[in-house]
Amino acid sequence: MTKPKPKFQLIGDYPITEYKCGARAGESVRLRRDIVTVDHKGNPTGVVHHKDEIWTVLSGSVEPPVVVWLKQPDGKRHTWSDDDDFWITFERPVA
Repeated sequence: MTKPKPKFQLIGDYPITEYKCGARAGESVRLRRDIVTVDHKGNPTGVVHHKDEIWTVLSGSVEPPVVVWLKQPDGKRHTWSDDDDFWITFERPVA
């Protein structure tokens, strides 16, 4: 009997520095609204990221799905859809 293939893939190469949505690796983005973190079933975890938090855009992977990689203020990584909807939740801070 053969083992089923794992559903995850180890990624070690992050060559994307500019995403389709226009976000660029190394830049800071600010939350436009509060985000309630949910688990894989859609249930709230109790973690809330608040409006005006500053996150950092990271280099991304070319492995599907291609998403925007971000670093939260607590240092954890997070992904977001790489489309125009990114800018509904995030904005570039005014200098």
